[in-house]
Amino acid sequence: MLKFQNKYQKQIDRELIKAFTSNNEKNALNELFKRYTHLVASIALGILKNEQKAKHAVLDIFKSIISALKNNDIRNFNAWVYNVTTRHCFKVKNMEDGLESKDDFDEILEKNLLLRNQSQIFKRAIQKLNTHQKTCVDFFYFKGLSYFEITEKTGFSIREVRLHIQNSKKKLELLIYNNERE
Repeated sequence: MLKFQNKYQKQIDRELIKAFTSNNEKNALNELFKRYTHLVASIALGILKNEQKAKHAVLDIFKSIISALKNNDIRNFNAWVYNVTTRHCFKVKNMEDGLESKDDFDEILEKNLLLRNQSQIFKRAIQKLNTHQKTCVDFFYFKGLSYFEITEKTGFSIREVRLHIQNSKKKLELLIYNNERE
């Protein structure tokens, strides 16, 4: 089992998607989900403001991702997951508020302003990471590089890359949470 995990940890998102869609390799899909669960859960919690609803949304989103991966050519998985997540969460939120799923101009404007505000909070939080954490987060989440590719570019060991990413996730979560409470 460890052998499979190492194999998939070294692959970039596009390679994992291809392995899943071409050969139905479930471990490739698991690696993708492992990489993006934190992002999807953070967005869902931020929009829905309810932990239980966010958990249900995450499950629904990953179910839809599985079928969408097989039917679409996804080039930038990170951006695509972000869009799928926000659309799904706003749809759930609108249904709870008794709104139709059809958006009017005011709702679209409000949603875009909310997303822009969250994006600014996230950018400010990233700036508070140390240089090594910032580098690893940028390569992993924004450029879609694997741990192995990050080690080649930075000279860090796999363990250091993993620690920088894990520590940055914890720090970002605290910074974002504290910012929302202010």
